[in-house]
Order: sequence, then C-alpha cells, then structure tokens
Amino acid sequence: MSLLRRVERAQQALASPGTGELVPVMAPPPLLPPQPRTPAREALLHEIRTRLVGEVINAFDTLLDDKATDIRGKIEGIVDRTLAANGYAVTRDERLRLVDEMADDVTGFGPLEPLLHDESITEVMVNGPSHVYIERNGKIERVDSSFLNNEHVLRIIDRIITPMGRRIDEMSPRVDARLPDGSRVNAIVEPLSLVGPVITVRKFATKPYTVDDLIRFGTATPEMFSIDPTLWSGKK
Repeated sequence: MSLLRRVERAQQALASPGTGELVPVMAPPPLLPPQPRTPAREALLHEIRTRLVGEVINAFDTLLDDKATDIRGKIEGIVDRTLAANGYAVTRDERLRLVDEMADDVTGFGPLEPLLHDESITEVMVNGPSHVYIERNGKIERVDSSFLNNEHVLRIIDRIITPMGRRIDEMSPRVDARLPDGSRVNAIVEPLSLVGPVITVRKFATKPYTVDDLIRFGTATPEMFSIDPTLWSGKK
C-alpha cells in the first residue's frame, strides 16, 4: 500500500464522529536517504518528537477509544500530517522509529517499551530524561534511549503506578510497584531525586543464571564457588 494511501486511510479514521467530515488530505512527507547522526540531526529529530508528543496527547482519548488494531494507523496519520505540515524531511527508518515511539507512548511505557521486551536485559535504570542505562550479561551500559523531558518521564511513571492505585508527588516522592510481568519497579522524584525523575526496573531472567553464567559475566570467580564443605558443617 502506498504512503499516500496510508495517509488517506488514517485521516479517514480520524474523521469527526457523527459528521463524516474528513481531515484534508496532505501530500506525504518527503523521505530522504540515510542521514549521518550529527548533533544538528539529533536536534531536529528532538524537535519533531516534541511536536508529535503534543499532537498525540491532544488526540490521546480518541486514540484509546478505538480498537488496538486501529491505533497504529491513526498514529501514522498524525506523524505524516505533522511532518508534512512543518516541512520536515526524514528518512524511512526515522519515520518508522517516530511511529514506533509514539505508539509506545500511547499503548505502552514509552522509551522503556523496547528495553522491557529485550530478554537479554535484566535491569533498566533511568536517571533523568537523558541518561538511560541497562544491565545485560552482568554489565552496566548506557543505551541510545531518552525521554523528551522530566514531564515525559513522569507520564510513564504515572502510567505504571496508576492502575495499582498508587501515586507519586512531592508529598510521596518514592514508590515501589510491579509491572504485569512481575518486574519490580522503583521510582523517585523531587525532592528525593536531584537529577529529575528516576526509574529502576528489575526484570526477571526467563532462564535462571547458573554458576557458569556468573563466572562468564565476571560477577564471580571460580574460586568463590570452591568452598571447603567443612565450613558449612562446622567441622575443622
């Protein structure tokens, strides 16, 4: 299906309820060849994300009123209209990533969503909007994920804890919760946190670690498991 046809279908889905009036069809945004990841390019994509988040928030209730199968099509329509209306030219991969990010913001946990689905990741740590770390194979590493600002992080925290009847604010700046899959979540905001909202998600490995795994990760050494059994029995 052509990009123009997808835009038309998404805009038809966004027709005003009860009126049948369609959103005017705009030409699809131009798609560029792959672009180098320069600071200027990253700044442009950040600007686009900021605009898109505003558009998605405005359409949030409408998006959630429909079946999940329709949400992505509507988000594609929002992305394409926003790109075309502002004259933004993006690559095919950048457009797809923008659609994925907006869909995750509506139906999931935003930038955390792909990290939570990665089975090789055992822990996710958000230290403010721009510093996201993961634990993989026993090693901590920074990842190329970020939130737009502190408010964006707070929205995701609220999405995690609100179904459990919990809240987080200046009067109650720390909360512990669990995701539907059992992962443990800890969130801290001001005044306890000085770097912005902080989230830590401790996931459970689908396969329990073995002694060999711990040695391979560098978490432990072979000597640590070579314990004299008499120490356990109290014998000398």
